[in-house]
Amino acid sequence: MRSPAARLRAGRGTESDHERGKQRGPHGRILIMTIIRLASAFAIVLTACSPAAAQSVLFENTIANALRQRPANRHCAGCEERPGAVHLIADSPLLTDAWIAGHEYHGTDPRFGDNKVVADFWYDAIHRRIYSRSGVFHDVDDPADVRLGRAPGRYPNTLDFDTLHDEGVTVGQVGFDKWTHDGFSSYFAAMQGTVRDAQTGYLVLATAMGKPGITRTGSRFEEDDLVRHVRLHPTGQLEIGFETPVEDRVDPLLLVRGAAAMEGSLTVDGTGGNVPHACTVRSATARGRDARVSCEPMEMAISGGGRCEKGDLKGSRPLAAGANPNGWEVSCGKSAQQTAYAVCCGY
Repeated sequence: MRSPAARLRAGRGTESDHERGKQRGPHGRILIMTIIRLASAFAIVLTACSPAAAQSVLFENTIANALRQRPANRHCAGCEERPGAVHLIADSPLLTDAWIAGHEYHGTDPRFGDNKVVADFWYDAIHRRIYSRSGVFHDVDDPADVRLGRAPGRYPNTLDFDTLHDEGVTVGQVGFDKWTHDGFSSYFAAMQGTVRDAQTGYLVLATAMGKPGITRTGSRFEEDDLVRHVRLHPTGQLEIGFETPVEDRVDPLLLVRGAAAMEGSLTVDGTGGNVPHACTVRSATARGRDARVSCEPMEMAISGGGRCEKGDLKGSRPLAAGANPNGWEVSCGKSAQQTAYAVCCGY
């Protein structure tokens, strides 16, 4: 009988897996299992890396399409220094490359005006402005700021530190425009900050009046120019009708929908309408039972009374020669030197 080794050499017999395992021992089995596990892990990694690589390429392509830099069109006769160099655009599908190429500072084609597009984010290098849909500013342990300022000098980068703005110069504004058949309009209303002196300024409310005219201070304006109607002074004084044209001044200029309270006096210049003002106490004496006092022309008696030298006060009443009371009368119980008073006010 041949030995197992002889059978193997003759090719008529093989060792079983169990026999090979017995011959290799426990360390051999562990090595085989480790190799199998590593091969499986490597296969999983290769399978996972393929989609990840594809996603990375997709992400890079998406970012490249969403964030764009495009050269600014600086063709501007006499204003070459005003446009910047490069537009920065995020998303904003309305801002195509063709539209950006046609956008100019003093463009002649209205199709490329910035009032005809809406941008997600766009730094317009032509006008050196930022366009976006909305803005939210939050901060921690500090106020969130929106600061507007204007420096004298030569646009865009020459600052003049030796010059200050004159009174009335607008240093910043928050404006509102409407949508028209030709795109967004110019401002129809704005809140402005204007200079008063080197230390203080005014807060102004202005609107476009829709027709040309001359302001109260003598400046001409067109139908779409802003007219400053309300001005808040540094002292807290509120001035209404600041530059409102006198001929277009509505009546009443101040309309309060509800109650109003006042601490202090009221001064009225002019006729005053139907509001009593410039009031004076007038008096007259007479012998007898009655005494009368009259107000001056363009005055009305809003109150009155009297004093009886003898007897009790029997009556106290206004006198009216027309639509408004213009005097006061008192009656006493006995004949004597009597005095009548009237509070007479202009109207």
